Amino acid sequence: MTIATATYEDPTWEDLPGVHDEVAVLRDWLCAEHLTDRRFELRWPELADDPTEDDIRGRLKHLARDRVWTDADAAVLYVTGHGVEADSTHYLILRKSVGSMLATTALRTSDLISWLADTPIHHLLIIIDACYAGQVAHDAMRLSRQLHRRWLILPSVTRDEKAVTGALTSAIVKFLDALREPEGRRYGEGPYIDVAAFVQDVQEHLGPGQSLYPLYGGQLAGPHVCLPNPHHQRSAVLEIGPARHELALPKQELETHWSPRSRGVATGEQAGWLFTGRGALMRKLIAAATSWPRVTVISGGAGSGKSAVLARLVTLSDRQFAEEYAEEIAAVPAGLRPPLDAVDVAVLATGKLHTQILKQICDALRVPPPETGSPEPTVDQRLASFHAWLNSRVSPITVVIDALDEATDPVVLVREVLAFLEPDPANPKIRLLIGVRSLAAPNRAAHVGPSPAAMPLADLAESVLQADRIPVDEAPWWDQRDVVAYVQSILTRTRNSPYASVDIADTAGVAGAVGTRAARSFLVARIAASSLAGRQKVIQADDPSWLKALDDGLLGVFRDDLHNSIASAADRHRAVVLMRAVAFAFGAGLPWRGLWPLVASAVDEDGGQYGDSDIVALLNSRLGAYLITDRDNGMTVYRLFHDSLRSTFRDRWRELLRAPNTI
Repeated sequence: MTIATATYEDPTWEDLPGVHDEVAVLRDWLCAEHLTDRRFELRWPELADDPTEDDIRGRLKHLARDRVWTDADAAVLYVTGHGVEADSTHYLILRKSVGSMLATTALRTSDLISWLADTPIHHLLIIIDACYAGQVAHDAMRLSRQLHRRWLILPSVTRDEKAVTGALTSAIVKFLDALREPEGRRYGEGPYIDVAAFVQDVQEHLGPGQSLYPLYGGQLAGPHVCLPNPHHQRSAVLEIGPARHELALPKQELETHWSPRSRGVATGEQAGWLFTGRGALMRKLIAAATSWPRVTVISGGAGSGKSAVLARLVTLSDRQFAEEYAEEIAAVPAGLRPPLDAVDVAVLATGKLHTQILKQICDALRVPPPETGSPEPTVDQRLASFHAWLNSRVSPITVVIDALDEATDPVVLVREVLAFLEPDPANPKIRLLIGVRSLAAPNRAAHVGPSPAAMPLADLAESVLQADRIPVDEAPWWDQRDVVAYVQSILTRTRNSPYASVDIADTAGVAGAVGTRAARSFLVARIAASSLAGRQKVIQADDPSWLKALDDGLLGVFRDDLHNSIASAADRHRAVVLMRAVAFAFGAGLPWRGLWPLVASAVDEDGGQYGDSDIVALLNSRLGAYLITDRDNGMTVYRLFHDSLRSTFRDRWRELLRAPNTI
């Protein structure tokens, strides 16, 4: 809804000819078709064209009485035109307003807010672009009821400032112009824009002496339903229940390997490698997640696929995922499908303290918080509350924790939390599956520590927790043919892959060469195969340049992809530095707005400076596939799709920039 006055009969106030164009910009943003279910409907357009006081009262005064809105609605009211402060209140000047008779010819702005305050609406944005609109804050404080906490009221000036008429509207228009550009993705890919980001960046477009202060009592930070984000994208990981979200499969993996969706058809005769490969290992994990309660350590070298099979276990057990992909799941052999709700909670330990992980488990299971006088319970207090909750249950629970080795202090996590999760080891009620990186299988025996203090982490967890051990990169759980099949799946099912239309024998030869040289690393195999699938021409199995890249392992295959994807040396440098910045971020990832460009500028040892356009170029390139876009507390964040890339970008980034034929 817009209340806009552009022409005035009293010569005290000059006409505002640009108002209608500015109103159109806001309408185009909020009512855009591509917003789908976040799109606003235009109501009472006549109020945007020099309305009378009777017009406004007729539409808005009786919203509450007539029950036009409910608490499920969201509304935006935009008010623009001249305003004055008189008799300790704020008036909105209308077309027929007379300067000497404000009480009877102008509209008291606080009346608008009072009418809306009587409605049950929870989500409301009011923008007031008028002189002395700061007085509205004082008027609102005199209301009999408090503003709803989800309301956002934005007057253009403080009480003592006379606005530059239209300044707030112009600032919002400039904000929206920037938002529509590719660089507007810096506000994230969530459905709504953060209030604090909106206010801060609109403020930057206001002229000197103009201020934008949200009214106290309403929403001051966090995403707001009335600020739809045109760059919204669904999460890069599959949508599953919040208790299991952290270990959900990446959506890209599903689209690449699941036959029906990768072919663009509704049904298919096979589920694809992603849900049928490594069958023996998957059956073992399903048994660990559903049989007698115990601890199981799933270990393996970097890139050996332990996180992938855990993600498959978690995702296939999720009821929300099963409902959305019921037809596709039906194609997965029964023995490779865990029962629904087999996993109660899944945690990614990367960058987290042991206290955070314990709290996350308790919160996901809805364990009542301990009653303490301190703001943050101790580990012992939270464990006691968890034990009491667990003892009240009849059935056991299943908890999956991945990336134990990436926790802030994994040894403390093992010794002080995981070792005490089970209240009665004689009558266990917890199936605990823990993914942890270990030395690669060929090197493992030579690195066994002489004492518990020198034990590798996987061995320590196995010993302290008296756990079963599943080394995924050793027989019988490792089969090199799985890697070859994985490569062939990428080559033939990636959209626009040149290998999708060549002779199957040629593709099998390439898959065999890649799968064999990748050794026990699905990660190296994935990068090499994805790079080949993204090229214009087929590379033969005996091509010496990419065989050399494979022999150089992770660094070699990424360097080969980098130089084949980006022609300019300067652009390669900027892409690597931007990814290096992400490599320094732990936890869920690195936010873009206000952080990613600054971190990149700080870690570029050659002194480069980075901006939003550089990030857009990276995300739009093939290298964007190496990043996962996720959300953390409502904020869009970016992280490398595999932790093994972290050390490569942090410590060997200059080697990536050298031409492959000079190494």
